[in-house]
Amino acid sequence: MKSNLKSIPLVSIVLPVYNGEKFLAQSIESCLNQTYQNLELIIVYDSSNDNSLEIITSYASKDNRIKIINNVEKKNLPAGLNIGHHIAKGDFVTWTSDDNIFESIAIEEMLKKLCENDIDIVYSDMVIIDHNGEKVRDFVFLDFENIIFRNYIGNCFLYKKEVFERNKGYNENCFLVEDYDFWLRAISHSRFYQLRKKLYCYRKHDTSLTHQIAFDNEKKQIFNESVIKMYDSFSKTLLKKDCLIIREFLTKSLTYQKIPFEWIIENESVINQFKQELSHNINFQNKNVIEKIFLDKIVHLMILDKGVKTNLSKSFYIVKKYGLFLDKKAIKTLIKYSFFKK
Repeated sequence: MKSNLKSIPLVSIVLPVYNGEKFLAQSIESCLNQTYQNLELIIVYDSSNDNSLEIITSYASKDNRIKIINNVEKKNLPAGLNIGHHIAKGDFVTWTSDDNIFESIAIEEMLKKLCENDIDIVYSDMVIIDHNGEKVRDFVFLDFENIIFRNYIGNCFLYKKEVFERNKGYNENCFLVEDYDFWLRAISHSRFYQLRKKLYCYRKHDTSLTHQIAFDNEKKQIFNESVIKMYDSFSKTLLKKDCLIIREFLTKSLTYQKIPFEWIIENESVINQFKQELSHNINFQNKNVIEKIFLDKIVHLMILDKGVKTNLSKSFYIVKKYGLFLDKKAIKTLIKYSFFKK
């Protein structure tokens, strides 16, 4: 690694594994074959009914940087992450999935940024691949400020171990949104940096947790319950009063539940207060970006509020409230849904 670092810090990669035999070898190799070599790979193995353990032990016999944590009883993902982090000896930590792949320069590039900048967490863009590992498309994340409505950190990141410690770990009651919850809680004490490079391959396939949330009713229920817990915690860190209103706003937005436009108008003062509190945080210094994000969200809510013949009045409200932040796309949308949408 060509760097001006005064020392060569240890990086810990945590890899939870459960029934991951299909893509596991590729995931392990992507961790071990990094250009930055001073790392440890902590594999947290949950009792599986496939050949994952055989694959893990085979790699561990050839590379002493691998540590295996064998859970006698199956844990959920956030519990596995906590176990791995507590074992980790590195000052910098990341984690990955048994079906995804780091680019070979990922750790080097992210560590360089962490050490060159006064930041605590760095994350990058990625490439979507299919079941066979073929590229589907590039995935470039929106600006960080969008994180209030969706997880825009993604799957490729590196952070100082102290971020985990300040957060007191991953919330084991937020299964299926454990990473998103972690980032939202870290906002209050850590600084984020978005690295505009594609350093990770995220695999879309039928057995991934993301797919299961969409098509498995039980997983979807768990996801929805976890979202409520997550946003409840986040809202309370910003607002002592009216936090339940913001929790409802964020939860319904993420879970695609209808929010009547009249509700937005009625709670305008609370939403304004929420935006004001956000602007006091070091990660949300650009007030114009915050306003633009809320403009896009409220325009989207207007579109979803079907069956009501008052789109023109809604558009007037949006123009009055967010006129300074309207772009061509927003203006075209307002015109379309005010005059031509039946």
